[in-house]
Amino acid sequence: MRTKKIFFQIIALLVSSTLFAQVQNTNYIDNVTIQTPVSGFSATKDTVTFQNKNYLFFKYLNEDDICDVKVYPSNKQKIKDISLVESADFKLLDSVVNYNNQYYTFKVQFQHLSTRNFLRFRLNIDLDNSSVIQDIPLLPVTSTTLEMNTKGEELTVGEEKVFELTSNHPENIKQVPDWQTSQDGEYRITENNGQLYIHLLVNVTGSNAIPIHIQTYKPFFVNGVLSCDLPVLNPVFNVKKAGLTFLQTDKTDFILDDKLKNEGIEIQIDNSRNLQLNNTYLVEGKETAGSPLIAEIFTKEKLSSNKVLCILRAYNYHKKSDGYLYIKDNDVAKFISNFNVIPKVTIEHIKIMRNGKDWKEDSTIYPGETFNLRLEGQSLDKSRFRFNELLNLSSDSVLRTENSVEYRLKVPLDISKKTIDIYNYTENTGKSLTLKEYQRPHPFNYIKINYGNGSKTLSEIHGPVLYDKTIKDIVVSFQPNVIDSINKLYGKQFFTLEIKVLGKKDEIIDDQTIEDICVSPDEKSPRYQFYDKSDCKNSEISINSKITNTTYSLKDWSKIKLTFKNTTDKYPQGGAQEKTIEIIVQKHVDFDIDVSFPTGLLIKKMNTSGLGDFGGVSMAVIGQYSFYKKDKINSLEPFKIGAGFLALNAFDFSNDKSSRDLGAVVLGTLNPVNTDRKLSFSIYFGGGYLFSAKTAFWLIGPGITVQF
Repeated sequence: MRTKKIFFQIIALLVSSTLFAQVQNTNYIDNVTIQTPVSGFSATKDTVTFQNKNYLFFKYLNEDDICDVKVYPSNKQKIKDISLVESADFKLLDSVVNYNNQYYTFKVQFQHLSTRNFLRFRLNIDLDNSSVIQDIPLLPVTSTTLEMNTKGEELTVGEEKVFELTSNHPENIKQVPDWQTSQDGEYRITENNGQLYIHLLVNVTGSNAIPIHIQTYKPFFVNGVLSCDLPVLNPVFNVKKAGLTFLQTDKTDFILDDKLKNEGIEIQIDNSRNLQLNNTYLVEGKETAGSPLIAEIFTKEKLSSNKVLCILRAYNYHKKSDGYLYIKDNDVAKFISNFNVIPKVTIEHIKIMRNGKDWKEDSTIYPGETFNLRLEGQSLDKSRFRFNELLNLSSDSVLRTENSVEYRLKVPLDISKKTIDIYNYTENTGKSLTLKEYQRPHPFNYIKINYGNGSKTLSEIHGPVLYDKTIKDIVVSFQPNVIDSINKLYGKQFFTLEIKVLGKKDEIIDDQTIEDICVSPDEKSPRYQFYDKSDCKNSEISINSKITNTTYSLKDWSKIKLTFKNTTDKYPQGGAQEKTIEIIVQKHVDFDIDVSFPTGLLIKKMNTSGLGDFGGVSMAVIGQYSFYKKDKINSLEPFKIGAGFLALNAFDFSNDKSSRDLGAVVLGTLNPVNTDRKLSFSIYFGGGYLFSAKTAFWLIGPGITVQF
């Protein structure tokens, strides 16, 4: 027996692993585990097939259970990172964390587990050069009980009675708003403020069992097999005959409108030997005289089916759950019946809930999106709404009450209509959904800038750009093919371009603004043919054509500032972006003429001995080259190199003129860092040739520099 048990365990493990591989359909993930308040579940052993699809199942206790999830990546793949795509089905409580390269873990809190369809973890897996999306289909499973408290009550033929239903998971019980026919009676399931009710209507007297079939939204295990069918309820009632003869109508629901009030409609009711033909009966809500008038019935003729053809006109609302209707002749109740006189199916409010958002009164939809739609109004439990061109993902789990109904809808990418009319069966309700194109600000990677060094993507330009050549022009061009994709639509892009030209000292030379620039996605967009492109021009923009001072005439260290701003009023949902770049005319070397007054120079003449003599106040006129620091804006190095003439002791006015001389020199100068001052102190070193002394010499010493 032990060997046989181990054999079956191995078979079960192999089957579960095979199902998990079918769920994955790739080998990026080796295993997924879910720890719930009930127990732990693993994709390698807790994978099942349900309704021809494979799922990782887990058991839950509450609608908002918090679970800890671990994802084990495959060692066969070079996975850089795994992230979880957001969903309205759950809240991410803890970020996805790579736990020591063993597994990825996160914590989620599920939302309305019983009524959520297509539950899954959608993982975004980053590889070396690409990324893939991996779905982990999930199947919540819970044990659901249901009991009916009949309180030992008796039923009366034709009378609707309401009983409470008790369940450990009332959210998991499927409501049945329409009457279902069972043996010897009818029933339906409703909900009010979280409490379930069963409505019973019995047609046969005596002691009768009424079999009631009820299903759940989420399945449970029965002998190892998943099922949504709860055990059949078989309440037994003693059904007594009504005091007045109950006349059943062939229709149970009537819409109160002008036609029903004035013209009436034909109905068939049960025949009775006391029912008179060609007579008008009043239908009232109470047995006493003078009670509210609900309708009137005019009897026309008997039918071979033992029915009577009548004309019904209604004047007031009535629900079957409110009690019997009394058919009266001359204020005396002759028969009883029961049917609904309800308002016309009317939509009063349209609300939309998008993933991760709350319900919002809105009727605007966008191409490609999936959303929840709630219609609020009257008699909506009698409606069957249709939405042309939209995909209805609601299946049989539509939440439907008298005053509201919810749908899960998807908008096709290639939808052509701008207005989606809402139909009830084949009748236009007069309400509609409005299709708008997406208008979301796209990152500025669709804008290219060319200032002479090739086109560069705007979003990739960071910090000031130094350019050491003549800027012939700055051209702004566009790549409309990167704006839209199948996975995400952005729509037309609107922005303003501000152009400022600044001088060397940041004085404003030119200031221009180009308003209302529009760029439309090109043919690669799924919505290209539906965009209104009349206000868009995808052609390039020449900055020289917009400013008065051309870029090629700018002096060194001038700046061109380009500021791109999304037009805020075009993006009501927010997210407008702004980007500023600076292009600076760079210079490496500068040449100027300096007049300086070296004082106390140590001068060594080559035809004399010793270290040389200190001179007085001299005068130098030097043509010098200055050098700018690399990758710095308008910042000079502290040294200069130049050549010119030096008048030694030029300001010595004594009669001894032997100390004065004129020479040609090559000088190096060390200057203060602050070069903005006209008068500065420097250190000189170099050499040259003295014309009077006819000898070469070298020198070193301080001096005063005057810069023009």
